[in-house]
Amino acid sequence: MSGTMNIAVLGAGNIGTLIAAKLASNDNTQVYIHGRGIHAAKLAIDGITILGVESFSVNPNQYHISLADVETNTIFDGLADVIFICSKAGDVAELLTLAKQLSHSSTNICVLSNGLGHLESAVEEFGPHRVIPATTTHGAWRKEPGIIQWAGNGAVNIGRTTVSPTRKQLSELFDIMEQSGLNPIWIDDGAKLIWSKVLLNIAINPIASITGRVNGDLLEPEMFETCVEVMLEGARVARLEGVNLDDDDQLIANLRLVIEQTKDNMCSMLQDIRNGRTTEIGFLNRMVVNKAENYGLSTPLNQLLTRLIEDLTLY
Repeated sequence: MSGTMNIAVLGAGNIGTLIAAKLASNDNTQVYIHGRGIHAAKLAIDGITILGVESFSVNPNQYHISLADVETNTIFDGLADVIFICSKAGDVAELLTLAKQLSHSSTNICVLSNGLGHLESAVEEFGPHRVIPATTTHGAWRKEPGIIQWAGNGAVNIGRTTVSPTRKQLSELFDIMEQSGLNPIWIDDGAKLIWSKVLLNIAINPIASITGRVNGDLLEPEMFETCVEVMLEGARVARLEGVNLDDDDQLIANLRLVIEQTKDNMCSMLQDIRNGRTTEIGFLNRMVVNKAENYGLSTPLNQLLTRLIEDLTLY
């Protein structure tokens, strides 16, 4: 380790708060958190409480915090060595602007938000050599403002495009994440990494949301068959984009496994609909439909699910 690493976590939702809490507990980091609403206010005043897989608290004097609803804290301007964007998909563009303010000439950007298009947006702002493809399988939900339930101990998967940082270049970040218990895993193919998670999301989230069911109910044969067809429509698009996916049988096995592992979960899209919030459908199934149209490919199931979710959020 060569000194302290300055890390910004933008978007203090459930996963963002968990990641920030683990990093802020590490003596080798200075952490900056940017959030909004009552939850972020509680983090500023009372600190972070994590329960579940591991239970611990982080005192507010262990990190810097900026509230979106108030004037942005400028104490981290130009200082962040790594920036994690963990927000809802619709907030990524706004947070990339804040990331510019916090970054210096060699800052790395890691967007963990769900969906397609974020990697490209970050590359436009920072250049491909500074943007890290990544996903996470940690599970977290909010018991109440300031308190996060760490429901599933997963990993932070970090990959590579042809010009993004190498494993060697990210060795210090990997050390920090390993020390912090975030379980970083290197995946050689960054595009495959992003698309593999998107394919799961497009298959599970809208169908669970429309039916109002927990994930495990999607294993009923007819429901699962529909999930598979939605996913395989997306897989055809990914392959046209040049992504080296697993074969269809493996994709289907992965889908079944993830549904089994998250069988009691109410997906975030369903929670968003029930709480009157904007969903991430525009960065998932809608993005698949739009990309397919570029190749003259029809994706009727993804198109139907997109319209149904978009209509649901109008009422």
